[in-house]
Amino acid sequence: MRQFMLYSRAERRAMVALVILIVLVILIPRAYHFYLVKPSIAYQDTALIKEMGVLQIDSDRESVSDKTDTGYAHHTLFYFDPNTISTDDWIRLGLSDKQAAVIERYRSKGGQFRSPDDLRKIYVLSDEEKDRLVPYVKIRSTGDHIEKKRADKSFTIEVNSADSSAFEQLYGIGPALSVRIIKFRRLLGGFYSIEQVGETYGISDTVFQNIRPHLKVNVALINKININEADYETLRKHPYIHAKIAHAIIGYRDKNGRFEDLDQLKTLKPVTDIVFEEIKPYLNINK
Repeated sequence: MRQFMLYSRAERRAMVALVILIVLVILIPRAYHFYLVKPSIAYQDTALIKEMGVLQIDSDRESVSDKTDTGYAHHTLFYFDPNTISTDDWIRLGLSDKQAAVIERYRSKGGQFRSPDDLRKIYVLSDEEKDRLVPYVKIRSTGDHIEKKRADKSFTIEVNSADSSAFEQLYGIGPALSVRIIKFRRLLGGFYSIEQVGETYGISDTVFQNIRPHLKVNVALINKININEADYETLRKHPYIHAKIAHAIIGYRDKNGRFEDLDQLKTLKPVTDIVFEEIKPYLNINK
């Protein structure tokens, strides 16, 4: 080692490189034969060759069997309306949970299938799946269904007390949209106008106009906020009361005391006439 350390830096590097090269020369041929060169089979070993042929045939049969088991053989084809079919029925037809969820999301946002070929617009379906399903699509006439509902004058829903199953009776409202309507109603404290139902995220104007004649509202069921008692967080969480209005209400109380009349809200800078009319049905002062 002492003698080695007497070499110059260039000489030491050359010796290290030489050692590495020698090791590679020894190992590469062995690695080549071990990983790349397959042992050849003597042609005279016919018994082994025959056995390998049998194994290949068995393997091919298993492959075909697996394809049948994992394909569509165990799924049921039946006539269906893609506008009303349930998630479970989509899965019965051979779709995956993810594919069924995508279609349900499309319908919940107001999407409708007006002809069998509209199913081909669903990007998560393969061409093979589309060709298999389209012949079984039977779409019920939307116009006939709506006219039948409109003709039934007794078919109405009170929007401040209806549960999700009641909303689902409306054409175009599925489980996802019914849950959104109820969630929006809870955040507001109730609807004071039928038009507010149309503000629910995911309800298209077409769907809302179709269901509008079957809606009624009872404003007595609205839960109101006492602006003399509510804290900042309670005010801010209301969909119509943004942070600036909440701060202004709290600031007015701190400076002037309790509100004596709701019209005093108009003196607050963030509360325009339009905003006042929008939030007034949800507020009280409870002197």
